Amino acid sequence: MTPAQPRFDFPTLAYGGDYNPEQWPSDVWDEDVALMQVAGVNVASVAIFAWARLEPSPGVYEFAWLDDVLDRLHAGGIGVLLATATASPPPWFALKYPQSLPVTADGVRLGPGSRQHYSPSSPDYCRHALQLVTQLAERYGSHPALLGWHINNEYGCHVWTSYDSDSAAAFRLWLHQRYGTVEALNVAWGTDFWSQRYGSFDEIEPPAAMPTFANPTQLLDWDRFSSHALLALFLAESQILRRVTPDVPLTTNLMGFARQADYWQWAPHLDLICDDAYPDPSDPQAYVRLCAQRDLMRSLGGGRPWLLMECATAAVQWRTTNLPKPPGLHRAQSLQALARGSDGILHF
Repeated sequence: MTPAQPRFDFPTLAYGGDYNPEQWPSDVWDEDVALMQVAGVNVASVAIFAWARLEPSPGVYEFAWLDDVLDRLHAGGIGVLLATATASPPPWFALKYPQSLPVTADGVRLGPGSRQHYSPSSPDYCRHALQLVTQLAERYGSHPALLGWHINNEYGCHVWTSYDSDSAAAFRLWLHQRYGTVEALNVAWGTDFWSQRYGSFDEIEPPAAMPTFANPTQLLDWDRFSSHALLALFLAESQILRRVTPDVPLTTNLMGFARQADYWQWAPHLDLICDDAYPDPSDPQAYVRLCAQRDLMRSLGGGRPWLLMECATAAVQWRTTNLPKPPGLHRAQSLQALARGSDGILHF
């Protein structure tokens, strides 16, 4: 973080988690806030998966419900990490721009209906995401509940790379910028092996499904490019937020030792390092990995405090064997995070 970047200012240890009131009737929202106050919640992450509610049709924005939510939270003394809601495009977007959907290495185009159903290199996705971010920044940049921006969500958790034509073109451009000439690329990749020598960058394709082993340096560069593509999306959103709301800090949630992105390249652009951690309650050695993961977060921030943005109090829905946490384990793991530099504990 450079001195010019704003800092998150939590008045005390942050405690709370994701709050998704768009998923239930508004007549219980006051009770939500009252129960948060009883529980000691002082921070809520809001609108992470709300794009379809914020923009129900192209260019038509509905903010009244979010105005209401932020006003109620502020009245209850609860600060907000406001998400840019770009993690999951709405159904109309996939229908209007089917070429934006990601493609697997086997050539299967993934469909909508879950989340992260977009190619990181899709210009249509980027354009619409930035339009939404601009609307949010201009409307909520001065809201008194706003503690900071939460950009997108868990970049690369499900789709961290795509083999579509937009990604192929972006990969070639990235390679050209990296190597300068195709001959330099041939030397770096050792393309004389198996007659892989390229005559121009236009001949290069992503390392999709092929008869046998792919060129290992091509695979490495593809991984580097994929992290670069995700970071480019983050930086495009952050550029708008820095311009419209220069005094509001921003972050996104990293995922420990996830190999999808080179977090050392990401860290300088975050005003606060944030992490998501879901240790397996059935693993008696989970605390060891958690120690290393939390030390990594502190290291990414140059020794400054970081924030545990997501964890689970009990069971999750995605493990094959899904054990609940025994009594006391969640408290112990939370205290471990605080002891290793976290500014608070937020839950999903």
